[in-house]
Amino acid sequence: MPTIQRRMALTLPPDVEAAVFDLADALGKPASKVVTELLQECIPQLEGLAKMARFAKAGNRAAVNQTLQHMIGNTAAALITSQQDDLFSKKKAKKPLPPAKVQAHANTNGRPPK
Repeated sequence: MPTIQRRMALTLPPDVEAAVFDLADALGKPASKVVTELLQECIPQLEGLAKMARFAKAGNRAAVNQTLQHMIGNTAAALITSQQDDLFSKKKAKKPLPPAKVQAHANTNGRPPK
């Protein structure tokens, strides 16, 4: 007995629609098949993003970082996690240190400037 797959109605912005139809034409496949195949390729990323969103909601920064590292590697995760403070805090961002303080910090072997 064949399985019945759920359907989903999508409203695509014009640029996305054009790209999908262009790719479908180039591949000689229906646009719906192209979208389905693209989403199937993204399943691991979608699952990882869902995990990260749940961990972020729970305030579990370590689990978010671990999931990121698993998904995209340590270097990229470090870059992204440095920008994720807004997920965990509703405080205003701190102003960056003035250049003189940054240089002073660099010259103190990692100890913060006074």
